[in-house]
Amino acid sequence: MRASSIRTRLLAAFLVVAVVAAAGLSFYFLKELEGFALRKLEERLYTQARLLAAVTSTTYLDSSGAFSANDAQRLQAALDQATPYAASRMRVLDVEGTAVADTTPDDVGSAYGDRPEVKRALAGEYGAATRVTEEGRVALYVAVPVENAGKVRGAAYASSTTFSIVTLLQTYRTRLLIAIALFVVVTLVLTELLARWLSRPLQSLSATATAFADGDHGVRATPSGSSETRTLAVAFNAMGEEVGNVVTELKEEERRKSRFVSDVSHELRTPLTAIRGAAETLLDGDVPEQDARQFLETIIREADRLTRLANDLLTLQRIEGATGELPLRRIKLRETAEQAVSALSPLTDARGVEVTIEGEAPTVLGDTDRLQQVIANLVDNASRMSGAGRRVEVRLSREGDFAVLSVLDEGPGIRADALPHLFERFYRAQASRDRSTGGAGLGLAIVSAIVRAHAGTIEAANRPEGGSIFTMKLPVIAD
Repeated sequence: MRASSIRTRLLAAFLVVAVVAAAGLSFYFLKELEGFALRKLEERLYTQARLLAAVTSTTYLDSSGAFSANDAQRLQAALDQATPYAASRMRVLDVEGTAVADTTPDDVGSAYGDRPEVKRALAGEYGAATRVTEEGRVALYVAVPVENAGKVRGAAYASSTTFSIVTLLQTYRTRLLIAIALFVVVTLVLTELLARWLSRPLQSLSATATAFADGDHGVRATPSGSSETRTLAVAFNAMGEEVGNVVTELKEEERRKSRFVSDVSHELRTPLTAIRGAAETLLDGDVPEQDARQFLETIIREADRLTRLANDLLTLQRIEGATGELPLRRIKLRETAEQAVSALSPLTDARGVEVTIEGEAPTVLGDTDRLQQVIANLVDNASRMSGAGRRVEVRLSREGDFAVLSVLDEGPGIRADALPHLFERFYRAQASRDRSTGGAGLGLAIVSAIVRAHAGTIEAANRPEGGSIFTMKLPVIAD
């Protein structure tokens, strides 16, 4: 078990808390026990001292209320007889505080008048005091006055010793050591079990995080344990979902970039090959004038194709890249559609296609030139697909909070497998036809980028009656 692991730290923390708490409680209860023993001992000594004072007052004082030599001897003899049965030391003191009788005969004549408890007794009050002996035990001293004829004639002095915390610990040292050892073992076992239970959810979460960091972005934590660990697991899962989405998006973006580079390389290869081939043929010489002219036209046509491709890529970069900020203003889609259709009229007339505009749409916020480019591109594609004698309709309406512009044609429609890819870069639903006209498959990609920059959507579908429909939706702004 590592020293820095949470389980080790929990184990150490719980053990310290348990030991400190046990030591504090033990000291408290020992002090309470010591105090209880002292109170009980004081009650016993007081009873004995009162009894001794009463007997002395009535039996062992002479007519003058003093201790005669004979009375002192008789009192000492009485205490000698009681000594084997007494659990405490008893003394009788005269008015000077000198022992006239003692259960320890050798101390008869000792002076105790300077002790506070004796002074209080000789003053007619109850006196008590505690002192610690050299052995570390607690000694309790109780003194009560001996009164006769309303005067204090001396004092009955009782004392005894009891245990203290120090003597208790010394007496029961071995037992205490065993009890402490058992307590530590039990505490360790219980703390280990508790630490395992508390750390298990965190260990599981740690393993999950490690697996996630190693690349398994699909792994998720199972919320368990305390509310804090469950909240942490839920937050981790939310982060995992977010990171997983970001990783997926990054991979998709990387795939798109890789495909974009491949598509650009492919698009560049064909015109460059044609230009190189025509140039090498002309460089070889002896080319008839008519053939030379044809080769030069090929070079010009393919160069124009490269120019259009470069312009389209720059347009996408300006829209999607860092320079893609659009100058927005209030726009009426009807006017923008009319301008786009008017600009395309020479082309649509040459194709023999009729273009009509119907309906109204609410005001939107956008860039007139870009939205006109979207409409022109859609109408251009629709007129090319419809063919001579057909009609292209630009229809304006409102759906909820969106202004809707739809371009409908009467062409052959779009293959079902092509519909999901129409707005991808370099995608051609009819590759051979588009290449013959010089298209690079970027027109609808530019349209999609412009619509997205306006916070809108665009989609394509086939009409039940034939032909296709492209629908653009832009957010409406308040008039």
